[in-house]
Amino acid sequence: MSIKRLTIKGLRGFSEKTNIHFAIPDNINPGSGLTVMVGPNNSGKSTVIEAVHLLSSNLDIIPVSSRNIKTNGKVLIEAEDIIGNVSTLQSTDNNGAFIQRKYNGENINNFYNQMNTFILSSKRNFSSTFSNGGAQNRENYKGNISNSDYRGENNINNNFGGRLLEIYNRRKVFDECLEKVLSPLPNWTIESINSSNLYLEFSFDEVKHSSNGAGDGYINIFNIVDALYDSSENNVILIDEPEISLHPDLQRKLFSLLVEYSKDKQIIVSTHSPYFVDWKLFSDKAKIIRLRKEKDSLQLYELSEDTRKDIKGIITDYQKPHILSLNANEIFFLNDNVILTEGQDDVLCYKEIFEKYDFHPKASFFGWGAGGAQRVKPILNILKDLGYKKVFTILDNDQQDIIADLKKEYKSYEFFAIAVNDVRNKVRDKKIDSLIKEINKIDFDEKIKSNIIDLINNKFENKIGLIKSMSTYEINQEYEYNIIELIDFIKNYFDDNNPVIEVGDDKNIINSEYKLDEEKIARKLMDKWISDKKIYDHIQKKYKRFEFHYGDGGELSFKKINEKEFYVILEQMEGISEKHQITMQYHLIVNIKSSVVKLKKKSIISNTLPQGRIDKLINKIFEMINFI
Repeated sequence: MSIKRLTIKGLRGFSEKTNIHFAIPDNINPGSGLTVMVGPNNSGKSTVIEAVHLLSSNLDIIPVSSRNIKTNGKVLIEAEDIIGNVSTLQSTDNNGAFIQRKYNGENINNFYNQMNTFILSSKRNFSSTFSNGGAQNRENYKGNISNSDYRGENNINNNFGGRLLEIYNRRKVFDECLEKVLSPLPNWTIESINSSNLYLEFSFDEVKHSSNGAGDGYINIFNIVDALYDSSENNVILIDEPEISLHPDLQRKLFSLLVEYSKDKQIIVSTHSPYFVDWKLFSDKAKIIRLRKEKDSLQLYELSEDTRKDIKGIITDYQKPHILSLNANEIFFLNDNVILTEGQDDVLCYKEIFEKYDFHPKASFFGWGAGGAQRVKPILNILKDLGYKKVFTILDNDQQDIIADLKKEYKSYEFFAIAVNDVRNKVRDKKIDSLIKEINKIDFDEKIKSNIIDLINNKFENKIGLIKSMSTYEINQEYEYNIIELIDFIKNYFDDNNPVIEVGDDKNIINSEYKLDEEKIARKLMDKWISDKKIYDHIQKKYKRFEFHYGDGGELSFKKINEKEFYVILEQMEGISEKHQITMQYHLIVNIKSSVVKLKKKSIISNTLPQGRIDKLINKIFEMINFI
């Protein structure tokens, strides 16, 4: 009977009462009954399976090494099935190793496996010889560890021989299932050493091997197919690390088999393999549960319904199938610390840039990026739902304006916009140059023609990035300061001594306390430079034909980037009405050692001022040639 809820407290790392809800098969959709548990080592995945094993076995003690000291050695394990029956195992009132069992609140003395479980631990070795003592049916077998200690170091399955005899008698059904993973089917049979000792034999061409010589991968597959081929709808199948000793192609085929069987059976797996992560399934009925150790307790996380909808939007973007690809799946087996970028070029470029600066971040890149700035939030939602506490997102400069809102929504995450609109230089489309050539051929006022061409060039600029190209990854020296600043921010954020703290909207989680006197000096230098250069008069001077009625502006960012330099971003907005405004940004480097302020960049962030006659003419041209 499918398990609706599993409650664990006091078993190994589960010091707090934890409820786990598994996927329930709907008898319609393959994968509907599949739950995949992921997470780093020692995060509690195997403990979840061990808890079900304890409920399903007739053991009457739990060793002290398995009980959590924070619960005074008391253990509670409880499972509720889909019709409301509750099986309970808990420490006795006398404390110590002994346990008592209940079914629907009533004490039970005679054990019976109410949940009809079949459990495979990660240790799937079995005795190479067995006796001809009779086949074992599924109900008597229950899995490869039976009533043994789940974590037993020397667990050798001495009962699998009986299952092999059962398989041999139902070979056609078993082979039909086996062939879905191993094709062509291996040539196997049961042979005898003498009248009482049998063994499993594999033939490879003219060479024959017992199970000892066949390889661990074959033994693993035989165990898992055995768990599936004669299963019924009310079975619960739990498999710890199904990928053991299997080539990636066999892992894919095995996962497909598990998906097929989970249409009408509950299958729960614990895995370290990215080949057992399928986002299409997780966006629908199947479940992914991520476990991790936090302080002195184990915590689990799963996807919200809103995030499942986000995933559906990502996987239906057929132009970017790489977003939730195998590379992205690998992230879910890390403990924490993720770097997210907008796109795949960013991942390649930042890895090379960091290498050039001999910087090795204490973090891993998320796959091939988010697939564009519009996909950053859905990816952040996945990471947040699954319990990632430290995520550093690198954005292009044209996304600077979304950072404030992102910080409000993802308070423990950090965001950084580089000083340019792309990580690498990008040459504009050659069609633009062809267009300009055609305009030059037209016979009309040369001044107007020149203005049109200037505006086209401004609208379709060649992009300057942090690096010149992806063939050499040569750094654009004018933006080296920005790379150094980025590296410094990442170092600070992922510093082991910088714990994650959920904070209010007006604070920064990065511990970046500057010396007060140095910051005062930098601000005085900046204020004097602004006054001397009359920087906030720039817009009104450039757009003299407009009468601006109001404006706003000030400091967006003030950060120390090295021992003597501060990086400052200023913003200025001027408007003639609420609808018609222009906003500019100024990027400064303030050097307190040389007392010099340099303008590194100025750019228009947004411009909704009314268009003039030439602007309208250009847009008309673009409409005619389908450029806009």
